[in-house]
Amino acid sequence: MGRSVILYRGSLKSCNYRCSYCPFSKQKGSEKERREDKAQWFRFVERVEEGMGQGNFQTDFGGVMVTPYGEALLYPWYWEGLARLSRLKGIDVVGAQTNLSFPEEKSLACFGQAGGDRGKLRLWATFHPEMVSVGAFAETCIRLKQMGITLCAGAVGVPGQEGVLRELKKMLPADIYLWINKMDGLGRKYTEEEKKAFEEIDPYVWREWEVVPADVGQCRGRVFVDGGKGLRICNISQNIKAAEYQWQQGEVRECKRKACSCYLAYGGRDNWMNQVLFGPYPVLRIPRKAKAVFLDIEGTLLPKGDAGKVEEEARRRVRFLETLSKEGALLFFATTLPYGEAIKRCRDFSHWFCGGVFAGGAHVALEQKGEKKAYFFPLDESCLAAMEAAKKEFGFRLLVYRNGKSLYKMTLVRPARKPWGQEEAGRLASLIDPKGRCHIRWILEGNCLQIVAAKANKANGVRLICQWLGIAEADIAAAGDTKEDEEMMKIGADCQRPEKPAAWLR
Repeated sequence: MGRSVILYRGSLKSCNYRCSYCPFSKQKGSEKERREDKAQWFRFVERVEEGMGQGNFQTDFGGVMVTPYGEALLYPWYWEGLARLSRLKGIDVVGAQTNLSFPEEKSLACFGQAGGDRGKLRLWATFHPEMVSVGAFAETCIRLKQMGITLCAGAVGVPGQEGVLRELKKMLPADIYLWINKMDGLGRKYTEEEKKAFEEIDPYVWREWEVVPADVGQCRGRVFVDGGKGLRICNISQNIKAAEYQWQQGEVRECKRKACSCYLAYGGRDNWMNQVLFGPYPVLRIPRKAKAVFLDIEGTLLPKGDAGKVEEEARRRVRFLETLSKEGALLFFATTLPYGEAIKRCRDFSHWFCGGVFAGGAHVALEQKGEKKAYFFPLDESCLAAMEAAKKEFGFRLLVYRNGKSLYKMTLVRPARKPWGQEEAGRLASLIDPKGRCHIRWILEGNCLQIVAAKANKANGVRLICQWLGIAEADIAAAGDTKEDEEMMKIGADCQRPEKPAAWLR
């Protein structure tokens, strides 16, 4: 789905801010600490450069994000290193968490002198109301945006500071996302009134209240580099026993955590909710803001697995759909199920959807503001006759789907214990007249073998709905979990990779 981001943290633990709630505000940095941190950072940069240059990275890394304990961007070596990384062909994004106290012109000049690509730079900016005014912080965010820097901004959800954060949201441009982190060490649960107030500021802060069970299966390929100490899957997992900077794709590593308890942990997981909301690099926390979202049903909207876990996950997915809808995204199904079966399976949340792509792409429907529009990819009737003749030999029931008199889909259903194979599909195809054979497509799903027109697929259905609505492909997001979904998911994802910046930004 998304591409991996290497999270990096050096030995730097000191900060120029003195926030009362932060343990690192009490750390006084030493020259020794800075020397060690600089050496560790450049060694890391060199290893990434070597790996990218020699093709040694087996993992699909596309970004690097610095997540320091202290304030790293005060130091020019971080800007130089980020610039060097941004020059690499295989890197799409580079970024850092920061309190924005760095000298802007001097720092960006350093970044530019080292050949940095501002179009790839991402900043995760944290507002600290004890140290900076709302106005000053907002002005800094706006200036950086005007300089071509993409950033998000946010703060800890401290009860009692809702008013300050509302003021900040009003001052920030609409395209700078203001996030809220839950407050660690609060010593009590947030009240319902507090939750409501923070959700009015950040519509997705409810994800912070959730307990997200750890799932190492969603963390394959990701890595957290902890200075000279070793590797981890993420910032809260244990160290991995591995040679220094040896990153292996798909390596299954044990995670002893019971839950992903912070955004860097759950936001970096490879799942469809993260991708839909934040694009191919969700851990950077820069929203995608898709105008239209297309979602597969089986395995995506309707989770599989243990009954208890499925119920909890289903509730979380419904909450996510509700929030997307409230934020103005148009929701569409994208499924191999026929229209009626899809609506029946999703009756608890189908009211948020505006139609979609059904029957593997053979039926495309738009239902918006009382208006309905539909298109069916027709199948040649000769295919039906061939399948009727093959029912006894291959042992299947034949389900036929029509729009009026026009045939648009057939499903060959066998008992669950007898799934279809590619070889059998090939034998069936040979029974169809060669002229008709080149105009059909086969979809194998366990014990169901579906036949639709060759041009009927989810991706083409998505493109048709985009044409009807006048929505650019760059403004859509899609999610699914099978090969049927891959082309559809590439439509929006390929448009999310950073473009080359204008000449004046270089």
